Amino acid sequence: MRIPRALAWLLIAMAVFTAGLLRQFHDLTPTSPFLAPAVGSLLFACVVFLFLVAARERQIGAAPGPGIRLGSVTPILLMLLVEKWVSSSFYQPFFVLASPPDLADDTADAWFRLLCGVGLLVIVALMVRFSRPAASWVRGRLFGWKAVSGIAIAACAIAGLSGCLALVAFAAGSTIGVILPRTPGPLAVVLFGQAAIALGEETYYRGLLLGEFLRLTPRLGLQSPSARRWGAVMLSSILFGMEHVGNSSGWTDGARQLIFALALGTLLGLLVLVTDNLWFAASLHAWINWLLLGAAPRLGYGPAHASLPAGASVSLTLIAAFLAAFAFQRRATPR
Repeated sequence: MRIPRALAWLLIAMAVFTAGLLRQFHDLTPTSPFLAPAVGSLLFACVVFLFLVAARERQIGAAPGPGIRLGSVTPILLMLLVEKWVSSSFYQPFFVLASPPDLADDTADAWFRLLCGVGLLVIVALMVRFSRPAASWVRGRLFGWKAVSGIAIAACAIAGLSGCLALVAFAAGSTIGVILPRTPGPLAVVLFGQAAIALGEETYYRGLLLGEFLRLTPRLGLQSPSARRWGAVMLSSILFGMEHVGNSSGWTDGARQLIFALALGTLLGLLVLVTDNLWFAASLHAWINWLLLGAAPRLGYGPAHASLPAGASVSLTLIAAFLAAFAFQRRATPR
């Protein structure tokens, strides 16, 4: 079955918007009073319907004609909704069963975020079967020596930035010290949990989804390479931004969070396209999470050991990352 391109765009836009809303308002999903919430929700019904459509489209096979095959669109729809169904239905009940009842709130939050990161990695490992091109995209940017090179380049960018800031402070006559991490929960759990979340999110947003959007964009009418890349990056970044709007005190605070997450998702997507390395983006993502949570060591300046604001540290880290990424690409490109 073939559908017009405009309808395909509408289906994808609705799925992205729905997935973004489900992250914040999944408790409001209509459910049946006669079934368990995991299988009695409207979200589960949508997932089952999409699986049936995908199976039927695979049985029919390719059909020439105008527009785009519905079977070409179903993988991305499944990737968007299956992840939300699993995370909203199973993470919380599993954590309640597995965790001790006397955990402090901060400790429980740190362990739950670790569970979310590991769970997202498991979901991605299962969902790569939905699309062979997307699976190939993820494997090519995640396995082999990608972990070593990606983590090393990110570490060099962060260390280089710290060294430059220290030299500037020293030239200005300021004293320099190190502010040790301070987190509300156990430091090791916070570090590993945020690292797992960063790797899981990069594998999902900039791996699975970005790879599938890159496959789809030519079929949706974006023929030039730059239009394909920007279209894919923006679609994945919009979802990333919507899902990272937390509890806000008002529209202004919510808009600020959305803009920050949208910009961060766009920059991380561009870094993946430049370096072909998900570990590099995941390392930077983890470092940014650590900075925002106070889990990373920071430089302190002057007698009061004043440090840069978290926003300034994140901005400088991204600038250093882009410089390192372009330097790495230039050295890796044969002449």
